[in-house]
Amino acid sequence: MSGNRLPARVDRATFERVLQRAAEIQASSRDIGDGLTEEEILALGTEVGIPAHHLKQALLEERTRVVVPTADGTVDRWVGVADVAADRVVQGTQDQILGTLARWLEHHEHFVVQRTTIGRTTFEPMPAFMGAMRKVGAMFDSGRSKPYLDRVDLLTAVVTPLEDGFCHVALAASLRETRQNHVIGMSVAAAVGLVSAGGVGLLGAAELVTLIPAAGGLGVSWITARAYRPVPQRAQLGLERTLDELERNPVRPAGNPSTSRLARNVGDAVREITTEVRKALEK
Repeated sequence: MSGNRLPARVDRATFERVLQRAAEIQASSRDIGDGLTEEEILALGTEVGIPAHHLKQALLEERTRVVVPTADGTVDRWVGVADVAADRVVQGTQDQILGTLARWLEHHEHFVVQRTTIGRTTFEPMPAFMGAMRKVGAMFDSGRSKPYLDRVDLLTAVVTPLEDGFCHVALAASLRETRQNHVIGMSVAAAVGLVSAGGVGLLGAAELVTLIPAAGGLGVSWITARAYRPVPQRAQLGLERTLDELERNPVRPAGNPSTSRLARNVGDAVREITTEVRKALEK
C-alpha cells in the first residue's frame, strides 16, 4: 500500500482532482431535492469552511458562464478554429478593469486599444516597427515572458458589472487572418502538386511516377494544416493567463480623498521639519 500513497507535496492538477472529488462526495451525501437556492449554497459552503466571497464569485461565474461553440465547419475540423474565448468574474469596477487590462496587454502582449465603447474595448497588435522594438526589449527583460497572443489579429474585451465590486470579464480573440494564411498555403501546395503530376503525365511518364509530385503536394498541404493546430491552443492559454492576472491582482478601490489629503499634509510637514533641521546643522 505504501507504493500507492500520495507524495508529501502534490501538484496543482492533483489538488484540483482531489478537491473536485471531495466536493462530489460531499454533495452526494446530501439530499438536495430539485436543487438549491443561492442562500442554501452559501450556507452549505460556510459549513465546510469555504469563504462566502469565494462562493459568491463562483456563483457569479456560473451565472455568466459562456459556452464556447465547438468546431462544426469543414475548415474548423481540418485546420482548426479561428476564434477562442475565455471569461471570468474578477474584482474591480468596469473602468478599473479595462484600464488594468489595457496596461497588461500593452506591456506583455504588445497590443494597443483600437476602439472603446461603454464596457467594450477592442485591441489590435501594435504597428510593426513599434511591436518589433517591444519584442527586442522583452528579450533583455528576464521578468517578462514572451507573448502568447502574437498571432491574434483582433482581441475584444467585454466587462459587465455584476454585484458591488465584481465584474464579469469576457475575452474573445480572432485568429482568422492567421488561419486564412495557412489555408492559402495548403491550397497552393495541393494545387502545385496536382499540376506537377498532370505535367509529368503529359510527358508520358508512368502512372506511379505521376503520383510522386501529387503525393508530395498533398503531404506539404497536410503539414501546413497541422502547423496551425497549436496556434489557437496558445491563444487560449494567453487569454487564460490574462484573466489569471486580473484575478490574482484584483483592482483595489481608490483611497478616501480625505485620507489621501491628510497623508499629503503630513508628508509636507515632515519635509519642512527635515529642512529646518538640516539648516540648523549646517549653521
